[in-house]
Amino acid sequence: MRRPHPYSRREALSMAAGALALPFAPLRRAAAAPSGKPPLRLLTIIDSFGLTSSQRASTWISSEVGDYALQDSDLGTVLQPLATYRDQMLVMTGMDMVSRTETGNASNHGALTCHLLTGSRVANAASAARPGAGATQVHPSVDVRVGTFLSNEYGLQFPRVYPHLFFTDYAERTKATYCYDLQGRQIRSVASASSIASTLFEAGDSAAAAQLDVRSRLAMMELIGERVRSVRGDLVNASAPTVMDAYESSVEEVARELELRADLICDPTLELVGETGGRSRNTADILECIYHAFACDLASSITYALGGEQINQMSHGSLYDDTLYDSDVQTYLNRNFHSQSHQTDEAAEKAQELVRIDECRLLAGLLDRLATTPDVDGQSTLLDNTLVYVTSTMGSNVHGTTNIPHLLIAGQNTRLRGGHHYDCSGATNNDLLTTIAQGLTLPDTDFGGYNSDGARLAQLNNGPISRLLRSDA
Repeated sequence: MRRPHPYSRREALSMAAGALALPFAPLRRAAAAPSGKPPLRLLTIIDSFGLTSSQRASTWISSEVGDYALQDSDLGTVLQPLATYRDQMLVMTGMDMVSRTETGNASNHGALTCHLLTGSRVANAASAARPGAGATQVHPSVDVRVGTFLSNEYGLQFPRVYPHLFFTDYAERTKATYCYDLQGRQIRSVASASSIASTLFEAGDSAAAAQLDVRSRLAMMELIGERVRSVRGDLVNASAPTVMDAYESSVEEVARELELRADLICDPTLELVGETGGRSRNTADILECIYHAFACDLASSITYALGGEQINQMSHGSLYDDTLYDSDVQTYLNRNFHSQSHQTDEAAEKAQELVRIDECRLLAGLLDRLATTPDVDGQSTLLDNTLVYVTSTMGSNVHGTTNIPHLLIAGQNTRLRGGHHYDCSGATNNDLLTTIAQGLTLPDTDFGGYNSDGARLAQLNNGPISRLLRSDA
Protein backbone atom coordinates (compact mmCIF):
# COMPACT_ATOMS: atom_id res chain seq x y z
CA MET A 1 0.00 0.00 0.00
CA ARG A 2 1.39 3.41 -0.90
CA ARG A 3 0.12 6.68 0.47
CA PRO A 4 0.58 9.74 -1.76
CA HIS A 5 2.52 12.76 -0.65
CA PRO A 6 0.34 15.25 1.23
CA TYR A 7 0.69 17.71 -1.65
CA SER A 8 0.87 17.45 -5.43
CA ARG A 9 3.71 18.55 -7.69
CA ARG A 10 1.72 21.70 -8.51
CA GLU A 11 1.19 22.41 -4.81
CA ALA A 12 4.88 21.93 -4.10
CA LEU A 13 5.80 24.43 -6.81
CA SER A 14 3.21 26.89 -5.56
CA MET A 15 4.35 26.66 -1.95
CA ALA A 16 8.01 26.96 -2.91
CA ALA A 17 7.28 29.94 -5.14
CA GLY A 18 5.33 31.72 -2.44
CA ALA A 19 8.00 31.19 0.15
CA LEU A 20 10.77 32.28 -2.21
CA ALA A 21 8.91 35.35 -3.46
CA LEU A 22 10.78 37.59 -1.05
CA PRO A 23 14.29 36.15 -1.22
CA PHE A 24 15.84 39.17 0.46
CA ALA A 25 13.43 39.32 3.40
CA PRO A 26 14.71 38.31 6.85
CA LEU A 27 14.48 34.52 7.15
CA ARG A 28 12.31 32.99 9.86
CA ARG A 29 13.10 29.38 10.67
CA ALA A 30 10.04 27.15 10.83
CA ALA A 31 11.64 24.57 13.12
CA ALA A 32 13.73 24.74 16.23
CA ALA A 33 17.43 25.16 15.61
CA PRO A 34 19.13 21.77 15.31
CA SER A 35 20.37 20.62 18.69
CA GLY A 36 22.98 18.28 17.30
CA LYS A 37 21.27 15.36 19.05
CA PRO A 38 20.46 12.34 16.90
CA PRO A 39 16.83 11.13 16.77
CA LEU A 40 17.38 8.03 18.92
CA ARG A 41 14.91 5.16 19.28
CA LEU A 42 14.53 1.75 20.93
CA LEU A 43 13.31 -1.54 19.46
CA THR A 44 12.65 -4.31 21.99
CA ILE A 45 12.05 -7.86 20.74
CA ILE A 46 10.98 -10.47 23.27
CA ASP A 47 10.30 -14.18 23.10
CA SER A 48 9.00 -15.84 26.21
CA PHE A 49 11.41 -18.81 26.23
CA GLY A 50 15.13 -19.02 26.83
CA LEU A 51 17.78 -21.32 25.45
CA THR A 52 18.31 -24.95 26.35
CA SER A 53 21.02 -25.06 29.00
CA SER A 54 22.88 -28.04 27.55
CA GLN A 55 23.59 -26.40 24.18
CA ARG A 56 24.35 -22.76 24.92
CA ALA A 57 27.97 -23.00 23.74
CA SER A 58 26.81 -24.14 20.31
CA THR A 59 23.61 -22.10 20.01
CA TRP A 60 24.41 -18.81 21.80
CA ILE A 61 28.05 -17.95 22.49
CA SER A 62 31.16 -20.14 22.55
CA SER A 63 32.35 -19.02 25.98
CA GLU A 64 30.47 -17.31 28.79
CA VAL A 65 33.60 -16.59 30.81
CA GLY A 66 34.91 -13.04 31.01
CA ASP A 67 34.58 -10.04 28.71
CA TYR A 68 36.15 -10.32 25.26
CA ALA A 69 35.95 -8.88 21.76
CA LEU A 70 33.65 -10.90 19.55
CA GLN A 71 34.80 -12.91 16.55
CA ASP A 72 32.46 -14.60 14.10
CA SER A 73 33.61 -17.97 15.45
CA ASP A 74 32.28 -17.01 18.90
CA LEU A 75 28.71 -16.76 17.67
CA GLY A 76 26.52 -19.83 18.07
CA THR A 77 24.00 -21.00 15.51
CA VAL A 78 21.26 -18.70 16.84
CA LEU A 79 23.45 -15.59 16.57
CA GLN A 80 25.16 -16.46 13.28
CA PRO A 81 22.49 -14.77 11.10
CA LEU A 82 23.44 -11.50 12.84
CA ALA A 83 27.18 -11.83 12.19
CA THR A 84 27.18 -8.79 9.87
CA TYR A 85 26.41 -6.69 12.94
CA ARG A 86 28.97 -8.35 15.22
CA ASP A 87 30.80 -5.07 15.91
CA GLN A 88 27.56 -3.55 17.20
CA MET A 89 26.54 -6.53 19.32
CA LEU A 90 26.65 -6.74 23.11
CA VAL A 91 26.13 -10.40 23.99
CA MET A 92 25.47 -10.75 27.71
CA THR A 93 25.53 -13.90 29.82
CA GLY A 94 25.53 -14.77 33.51
CA MET A 95 22.75 -12.36 34.50
CA ASP A 96 19.91 -13.67 36.65
CA MET A 97 16.44 -12.18 37.09
CA VAL A 98 17.33 -11.11 40.61
CA SER A 99 14.29 -8.86 41.02
CA ARG A 100 12.02 -11.90 40.77
CA THR A 101 13.74 -13.81 43.54
CA GLU A 102 14.27 -10.80 45.80
CA THR A 103 10.60 -9.80 45.60
CA GLY A 104 9.36 -13.33 46.16
CA ASN A 105 7.56 -13.80 42.85
CA ALA A 106 7.05 -17.24 41.38
CA SER A 107 8.61 -18.22 38.05
CA ASN A 108 5.38 -18.52 36.08
CA HIS A 109 4.90 -16.58 32.87
CA GLY A 110 2.81 -13.88 34.53
CA ALA A 111 5.45 -13.02 37.11
CA LEU A 112 8.34 -13.22 34.64
CA THR A 113 6.73 -10.88 32.14
CA CYS A 114 6.27 -8.28 34.89
CA HIS A 115 9.93 -8.41 35.87
CA LEU A 116 11.60 -8.45 32.48
CA LEU A 117 11.20 -4.77 31.64
CA THR A 118 10.24 -3.24 35.01
CA GLY A 119 12.52 -5.03 37.49
CA SER A 120 9.69 -4.85 40.02
CA ARG A 121 6.93 -7.03 41.41
CA VAL A 122 3.41 -6.34 40.25
CA ALA A 123 1.87 -3.77 42.59
CA ASN A 124 -1.60 -5.31 42.78
CA ALA A 125 -0.97 -7.87 45.54
CA ALA A 126 -4.14 -9.81 44.78
CA SER A 127 -2.84 -10.47 41.27
CA ALA A 128 0.82 -10.94 42.15
CA ALA A 129 0.91 -14.73 41.80
CA ARG A 130 -0.59 -14.71 38.32
CA PRO A 131 -1.30 -11.13 37.24
CA GLY A 132 -3.84 -10.56 34.53
CA ALA A 133 -5.71 -7.74 32.88
CA GLY A 134 -5.91 -4.71 35.14
CA ALA A 135 -2.85 -5.49 37.26
CA THR A 136 -0.74 -2.44 38.04
CA GLN A 137 2.96 -1.90 38.48
CA VAL A 138 4.91 0.45 40.75
CA HIS A 139 7.41 1.26 38.01
CA PRO A 140 7.00 1.78 34.24
CA SER A 141 8.67 -0.62 31.84
CA VAL A 142 11.96 0.52 30.33
CA ASP A 143 10.59 0.69 26.79
CA VAL A 144 7.85 3.13 27.84
CA ARG A 145 10.20 5.16 30.02
CA VAL A 146 12.74 5.46 27.19
CA GLY A 147 10.11 6.24 24.57
CA THR A 148 8.52 8.98 26.67
CA PHE A 149 11.87 10.59 27.41
CA LEU A 150 13.05 10.54 23.81
CA SER A 151 9.78 11.97 22.52
CA ASN A 152 9.97 14.81 25.04
CA GLU A 153 13.70 15.38 24.59
CA TYR A 154 13.61 15.63 20.81
CA GLY A 155 9.98 16.67 20.37
CA LEU A 156 10.62 20.10 18.85
CA GLN A 157 13.27 18.96 16.42
CA PHE A 158 11.91 15.50 15.63
CA PRO A 159 8.22 15.36 16.59
CA ARG A 160 6.77 11.84 16.81
CA VAL A 161 3.19 10.65 17.00
CA TYR A 162 3.80 7.83 19.49
CA PRO A 163 6.27 7.70 22.38
CA HIS A 164 5.73 3.92 22.51
CA LEU A 165 3.94 1.17 20.58
CA PHE A 166 3.41 -2.44 21.63
CA PHE A 167 3.02 -5.02 18.83
CA THR A 168 2.35 -8.73 18.95
CA ASP A 169 0.97 -11.55 16.84
CA TYR A 170 -1.76 -12.71 19.19
CA ALA A 171 -3.68 -10.90 21.92
CA GLU A 172 -4.00 -12.56 25.33
CA ARG A 173 -6.40 -10.17 27.01
CA THR A 174 -6.67 -12.03 30.31
CA LYS A 175 -2.92 -12.05 30.95
CA ALA A 176 -0.24 -9.56 31.91
CA THR A 177 1.53 -7.75 29.12
CA TYR A 178 5.20 -6.75 28.98
CA CYS A 179 4.56 -3.03 29.00
CA TYR A 180 3.49 -0.65 31.77
CA ASP A 181 2.95 3.08 31.35
CA LEU A 182 4.21 5.88 33.59
CA GLN A 183 1.24 5.35 35.93
CA GLY A 184 1.93 1.62 36.17
CA ARG A 185 -1.04 0.56 34.03
CA GLN A 186 -0.75 -2.33 31.60
CA ILE A 187 -0.48 -1.35 27.96
CA ARG A 188 -2.43 -3.59 25.62
CA SER A 189 -0.99 -4.57 22.27
CA VAL A 190 -1.87 -3.92 18.68
CA ALA A 191 -2.14 -7.57 17.67
CA SER A 192 -1.51 -8.99 14.16
CA ALA A 193 0.26 -7.46 11.20
CA SER A 194 -2.96 -6.39 9.49
CA SER A 195 -4.12 -4.49 12.59
CA ILE A 196 -0.71 -2.84 12.98
CA ALA A 197 -0.62 -1.78 9.32
CA SER A 198 -4.15 -0.45 9.53
CA THR A 199 -3.42 1.49 12.70
CA LEU A 200 -0.33 3.09 11.23
CA PHE A 201 -1.14 3.67 7.60
CA GLU A 202 -4.63 2.90 6.32
CA ALA A 203 -6.94 5.35 8.05
CA GLY A 204 -7.54 8.62 6.22
CA ASP A 205 -6.17 10.57 9.18
CA SER A 206 -3.53 7.96 9.97
CA ALA A 207 -0.42 8.67 11.99
CA ALA A 208 1.78 8.14 8.94
CA ALA A 209 -0.17 10.60 6.83
CA ALA A 210 -0.01 13.25 9.55
CA GLN A 211 3.67 12.66 10.17
CA LEU A 212 4.47 12.77 6.46
CA ASP A 213 2.74 16.12 6.18
CA VAL A 214 4.67 17.56 9.14
CA ARG A 215 7.99 16.12 7.97
CA SER A 216 7.56 17.31 4.39
CA ARG A 217 6.60 20.84 5.33
CA LEU A 218 9.49 21.16 7.77
CA ALA A 219 11.83 19.82 5.11
CA MET A 220 10.51 22.33 2.61
CA MET A 221 11.04 25.26 4.95
CA GLU A 222 14.58 24.11 5.66
CA LEU A 223 15.27 23.81 1.94
CA ILE A 224 13.85 27.26 1.28
CA GLY A 225 16.01 28.67 4.02
CA GLU A 226 19.10 27.05 2.55
CA ARG A 227 18.30 28.39 -0.92
CA VAL A 228 17.58 31.92 0.27
CA ARG A 229 20.84 32.04 2.18
CA SER A 230 22.78 30.75 -0.81
CA VAL A 231 21.47 33.29 -3.33
CA ARG A 232 20.95 36.35 -1.17
CA GLY A 233 24.53 37.56 -1.25
CA ASP A 234 24.99 36.97 -4.96
CA LEU A 235 21.83 38.81 -5.99
CA VAL A 236 21.91 41.95 -3.86
CA ASN A 237 23.39 44.02 -6.71
CA ALA A 238 22.13 41.91 -9.63
CA SER A 239 19.88 43.10 -12.44
CA ALA A 240 16.15 42.31 -12.41
CA PRO A 241 16.38 39.62 -15.15
CA THR A 242 19.16 37.88 -13.24
CA VAL A 243 17.09 37.94 -10.04
CA MET A 244 14.06 36.50 -11.85
CA ASP A 245 16.10 33.73 -13.45
CA ALA A 246 17.58 32.81 -10.08
CA TYR A 247 14.12 32.87 -8.51
CA GLU A 248 12.56 30.54 -11.11
CA SER A 249 15.52 28.18 -10.90
CA SER A 250 15.29 28.14 -7.11
CA VAL A 251 11.59 27.23 -7.16
CA GLU A 252 12.25 24.25 -9.42
CA GLU A 253 15.24 23.09 -7.38
CA VAL A 254 13.35 23.33 -4.11
CA ALA A 255 10.38 21.39 -5.50
CA ARG A 256 12.58 18.60 -6.90
CA GLU A 257 14.65 18.29 -3.74
CA LEU A 258 11.52 18.37 -1.59
CA GLU A 259 10.09 15.39 -3.45
CA LEU A 260 13.34 13.46 -2.97
CA ARG A 261 13.49 14.25 0.73
CA ALA A 262 9.86 13.33 1.26
CA ASP A 263 10.53 9.90 -0.26
CA LEU A 264 13.51 9.40 2.04
CA ILE A 265 11.58 10.50 5.09
CA CYS A 266 8.49 8.38 4.71
CA ASP A 267 7.33 6.00 2.01
CA PRO A 268 4.93 3.55 3.68
CA THR A 269 4.81 1.01 0.86
CA LEU A 270 3.94 -2.13 2.79
CA GLU A 271 4.13 -5.42 0.98
CA LEU A 272 2.87 -7.88 3.57
CA VAL A 273 3.69 -11.46 2.67
CA GLY A 274 0.22 -12.76 3.42
CA GLU A 275 -1.06 -12.94 6.96
CA THR A 276 -3.19 -15.97 7.66
CA GLY A 277 -4.49 -14.80 11.02
CA GLY A 278 -4.91 -16.58 14.33
CA ARG A 279 -1.78 -18.09 15.81
CA SER A 280 0.18 -18.78 12.66
CA ARG A 281 3.57 -17.28 11.93
CA ASN A 282 3.54 -13.61 10.85
CA THR A 283 6.87 -12.33 12.12
CA ALA A 284 8.07 -11.08 8.73
CA ASP A 285 4.96 -8.97 8.27
CA ILE A 286 5.22 -7.35 11.69
CA LEU A 287 8.91 -6.57 11.15
CA GLU A 288 7.87 -4.94 7.86
CA CYS A 289 5.46 -2.74 9.80
CA ILE A 290 8.18 -1.88 12.31
CA TYR A 291 10.53 -0.83 9.53
CA HIS A 292 7.98 1.58 8.08
CA ALA A 293 6.99 2.92 11.50
CA PHE A 294 10.66 3.86 12.03
CA ALA A 295 11.17 5.08 8.45
CA CYS A 296 8.21 7.42 8.93
CA ASP A 297 9.60 8.33 12.37
CA LEU A 298 6.29 7.61 14.06
CA ALA A 299 7.57 6.16 17.34
CA SER A 300 10.43 6.58 19.79
CA SER A 301 10.05 3.04 21.14
CA ILE A 302 8.50 -0.14 19.76
CA THR A 303 8.18 -3.44 21.61
CA TYR A 304 7.42 -6.63 19.70
CA ALA A 305 6.40 -9.65 21.77
CA LEU A 306 6.78 -12.62 19.44
CA GLY A 307 3.71 -14.80 19.26
CA GLY A 308 1.63 -13.26 22.03
CA GLU A 309 1.38 -10.54 24.66
CA GLN A 310 2.91 -12.89 27.21
CA ILE A 311 3.58 -16.32 25.65
CA ASN A 312 4.69 -17.24 22.10
CA GLN A 313 1.75 -19.16 20.65
CA MET A 314 3.00 -19.37 17.05
CA SER A 315 3.66 -22.58 15.16
CA HIS A 316 6.66 -22.94 12.84
CA GLY A 317 5.98 -25.95 10.64
CA SER A 318 7.41 -24.21 7.57
CA LEU A 319 10.92 -24.48 9.06
CA TYR A 320 10.95 -28.26 8.73
CA ASP A 321 13.25 -29.83 6.14
CA ASP A 322 12.77 -33.58 5.74
CA THR A 323 16.25 -33.96 4.24
CA LEU A 324 17.88 -32.70 7.43
CA TYR A 325 15.67 -33.68 10.35
CA ASP A 326 13.55 -36.61 11.42
CA SER A 327 9.79 -36.45 11.73
CA ASP A 328 9.89 -35.86 15.49
CA VAL A 329 11.31 -32.38 14.79
CA GLN A 330 8.40 -31.69 12.45
CA THR A 331 5.95 -32.79 15.13
CA TYR A 332 7.33 -30.19 17.52
CA LEU A 333 7.50 -27.41 14.92
CA ASN A 334 3.85 -27.99 14.07
CA ARG A 335 2.84 -27.31 17.67
CA ASN A 336 2.52 -23.80 19.03
CA PHE A 337 5.86 -22.75 20.48
CA HIS A 338 4.61 -22.65 24.06
CA SER A 339 3.58 -26.29 24.11
CA GLN A 340 6.77 -27.57 22.47
CA SER A 341 9.31 -25.24 24.07
CA HIS A 342 9.26 -26.80 27.53
CA GLN A 343 10.25 -30.21 26.17
CA THR A 344 13.86 -31.30 26.64
CA ASP A 345 14.37 -34.28 24.33
CA GLU A 346 16.74 -33.98 21.36
CA ALA A 347 14.06 -33.40 18.72
CA ALA A 348 12.38 -30.68 20.80
CA GLU A 349 15.66 -28.88 21.41
CA LYS A 350 16.46 -28.96 17.68
CA ALA A 351 13.03 -27.49 16.94
CA GLN A 352 13.61 -24.73 19.48
CA GLU A 353 17.00 -23.96 17.95
CA LEU A 354 15.47 -23.70 14.46
CA VAL A 355 12.85 -21.27 15.71
CA ARG A 356 15.50 -19.07 17.33
CA ILE A 357 17.70 -19.14 14.20
CA ASP A 358 14.76 -18.10 12.07
CA GLU A 359 13.90 -15.22 14.41
CA CYS A 360 17.46 -13.89 14.11
CA ARG A 361 17.45 -14.39 10.33
CA LEU A 362 14.32 -12.24 10.05
CA LEU A 363 15.78 -9.66 12.42
CA ALA A 364 18.94 -9.49 10.28
CA GLY A 365 16.78 -8.59 7.30
CA LEU A 366 15.24 -5.71 9.24
CA LEU A 367 18.68 -4.50 10.35
CA ASP A 368 19.87 -4.55 6.72
CA ARG A 369 17.07 -2.18 5.78
CA LEU A 370 17.57 0.10 8.78
CA ALA A 371 21.28 0.28 7.92
CA THR A 372 20.59 1.59 4.41
CA THR A 373 17.70 3.98 5.10
CA PRO A 374 18.51 7.65 5.81
CA ASP A 375 17.13 9.00 9.06
CA VAL A 376 15.27 12.29 9.41
CA ASP A 377 18.35 14.11 10.71
CA GLY A 378 19.93 13.81 7.26
CA GLN A 379 23.20 12.74 8.86
CA SER A 380 22.67 9.11 9.84
CA THR A 381 20.88 5.91 8.95
CA LEU A 382 17.97 4.54 10.93
CA LEU A 383 20.25 1.88 12.41
CA ASP A 384 22.83 4.47 13.49
CA ASN A 385 20.19 5.96 15.79
CA THR A 386 18.56 2.74 17.01
CA LEU A 387 19.20 0.42 19.93
CA VAL A 388 17.78 -3.09 19.43
CA TYR A 389 17.21 -5.12 22.58
CA VAL A 390 16.60 -8.86 22.04
CA THR A 391 15.72 -10.76 25.19
CA SER A 392 13.64 -13.43 26.89
CA THR A 393 11.68 -13.80 30.09
CA MET A 394 13.56 -17.05 30.81
CA GLY A 395 17.12 -18.25 30.98
CA SER A 396 16.24 -21.77 29.90
CA ASN A 397 13.21 -23.48 28.42
CA VAL A 398 12.03 -24.96 31.73
CA HIS A 399 11.13 -21.70 33.48
CA GLY A 400 14.69 -21.09 34.60
CA THR A 401 15.41 -17.50 35.56
CA THR A 402 19.19 -17.69 35.78
CA ASN A 403 21.60 -16.78 32.99
CA ILE A 404 18.95 -15.10 30.85
CA PRO A 405 20.22 -14.49 27.29
CA HIS A 406 20.34 -10.76 26.53
CA LEU A 407 21.50 -9.19 23.27
CA LEU A 408 21.87 -5.53 22.40
CA ILE A 409 22.62 -4.27 18.89
CA ALA A 410 23.73 -0.68 19.30
CA GLY A 411 23.67 1.98 16.60
CA GLN A 412 26.78 4.14 16.46
CA ASN A 413 25.00 7.18 17.91
CA THR A 414 23.92 5.35 21.05
CA ARG A 415 26.20 5.29 24.09
CA LEU A 416 26.77 1.53 24.19
CA ARG A 417 30.03 -0.31 23.50
CA GLY A 418 29.37 -3.01 20.94
CA GLY A 419 31.50 -5.80 19.56
CA HIS A 420 31.89 -7.65 22.86
CA HIS A 421 30.69 -10.51 24.98
CA TYR A 422 30.07 -9.38 28.55
CA ASP A 423 30.10 -11.70 31.53
CA CYS A 424 27.43 -10.04 33.67
CA SER A 425 27.58 -12.43 36.61
CA GLY A 426 26.72 -10.50 39.74
CA ALA A 427 24.75 -7.78 37.92
CA THR A 428 20.97 -7.59 38.29
CA ASN A 429 18.34 -7.20 35.63
CA ASN A 430 17.69 -3.75 37.13
CA ASP A 431 21.31 -2.80 36.42
CA LEU A 432 20.82 -3.77 32.77
CA LEU A 433 17.65 -1.68 32.48
CA THR A 434 19.55 1.31 33.88
CA THR A 435 22.33 0.69 31.35
CA ILE A 436 19.84 0.61 28.47
CA ALA A 437 18.33 3.89 29.67
CA GLN A 438 21.70 5.62 29.94
CA GLY A 439 22.76 4.18 26.59
CA LEU A 440 19.93 6.21 25.07
CA THR A 441 20.88 9.42 26.96
CA LEU A 442 18.39 9.11 29.83
CA PRO A 443 19.61 10.52 33.17
CA ASP A 444 18.35 7.52 35.19
CA THR A 445 20.80 6.23 37.79
CA ASP A 446 18.65 3.23 38.76
CA PHE A 447 15.61 1.43 37.43
CA GLY A 448 12.72 -0.28 39.22
CA GLY A 449 13.46 -2.57 42.13
CA TYR A 450 10.15 -2.32 43.99
CA ASN A 451 8.10 -4.83 45.93
CA SER A 452 4.32 -5.10 45.61
CA ASP A 453 3.76 -2.72 48.53
CA GLY A 454 5.90 -0.02 46.91
CA ALA A 455 8.96 -0.65 49.07
CA ARG A 456 12.21 -0.14 47.20
CA LEU A 457 14.76 -2.93 47.47
CA ALA A 458 18.12 -1.15 47.44
CA GLN A 459 20.10 -4.31 46.74
CA LEU A 460 18.60 -4.60 43.27
CA ASN A 461 20.14 -1.39 41.96
CA ASN A 462 23.91 -1.04 41.68
CA GLY A 463 23.72 1.55 38.92
CA PRO A 464 24.56 0.99 35.25
CA ILE A 465 26.98 -1.70 34.10
CA SER A 466 29.58 0.92 33.24
CA ARG A 467 31.81 -1.22 31.01
CA LEU A 468 28.90 -1.59 28.57
CA LEU A 469 28.82 2.19 28.07
CA ARG A 470 31.17 4.04 25.76
CA SER A 471 33.60 6.41 27.44
CA ASP A 472 33.58 8.76 24.42
CA ALA A 473 29.81 9.25 24.38
